[in-house]
Amino acid sequence: MALLNSFALVTQMDGAFSKNWVVDSGGVGTIAAGTPTKAADAAAASPYLGTAIPMVDGDGDTADRFTGIAKSTSSDTAAADGAVQIWLPLAGIIYQGKAKTASTADTQAEIDALSGKRVVFDLTSTTWSVDAAATDAVANCVVIIGGDYRKNTLQFVYSTKGTVLDFCISA
Repeated sequence: MALLNSFALVTQMDGAFSKNWVVDSGGVGTIAAGTPTKAADAAAASPYLGTAIPMVDGDGDTADRFTGIAKSTSSDTAAADGAVQIWLPLAGIIYQGKAKTASTADTQAEIDALSGKRVVFDLTSTTWSVDAAATDAVANCVVIIGGDYRKNTLQFVYSTKGTVLDFCISA
């Protein structure tokens, strides 16, 4: 499982647990496979748009409506809407990604100490990672549960309170 600039699922999933989402035109392959995605409309927005967009740096809290990790690269173009296949953000799915800063996850003791910490995603340049140094906060939905210090990777679950399946508006 290569982790160059994206996230991967650790939990084995059947293809039935994915969904096609509409992606608005404006780019070419706007969402790459392995990218965390969110609903295009803001929290509590009306009307609901039903489209997915890529998350941005610092996303991963209850202000976002996580739609899941992209299973494929989106088919949108600059002139036409497209679609993207996304793994549904079901409770219990375990994801894996690089730690933003390797030194926060380079010993087993550090990874053990991070267990249960609620953080956010980081996007530096084109590289997605888990910001293990972010402040633990109730509104954060990326919950670290383990990892591999030899590869500086962290395993996490995404709190259902910030997903399109069980959305809780942040205060």
